[in-house]
Amino acid sequence: MLATSSCHSTSQLPAQTLQHPQARELLRTWRHSQEEDQGAVQVYRPATYAFPPARGREGYTFAAGGQLTKLAIAPTDGTLPLPGHWRWVNARALHLTFGDSSQQDARLEVLELSPDVLKIKVLEPR
Repeated sequence: MLATSSCHSTSQLPAQTLQHPQARELLRTWRHSQEEDQGAVQVYRPATYAFPPARGREGYTFAAGGQLTKLAIAPTDGTLPLPGHWRWVNARALHLTFGDSSQQDARLEVLELSPDVLKIKVLEPR
């Protein structure tokens, strides 16, 4: 039996986060490359990417088992890690949830995912 603290029924939850065909490509730390954004499309690059200087970069670390760390910008321009969870909603959408009440849950459309780039569009912050 699958138990969850959210209001989603078990029929809406995927069996495992790693069953998605691109799940393994998602599992890494991604940093926002805001210089490459195009309108509502946000571009993320692996943390090892040679970014131009910035006063801080938001990002995400997606780990196996649905573990997520949102990398927010701290008041001192450093990184503020915020724990959460991720899951595939369907073939192109991710649902992110956070235990911190300062962070809203989000649904992201994955437009492109490869070892070098993650392009997303925020569908709904909740």
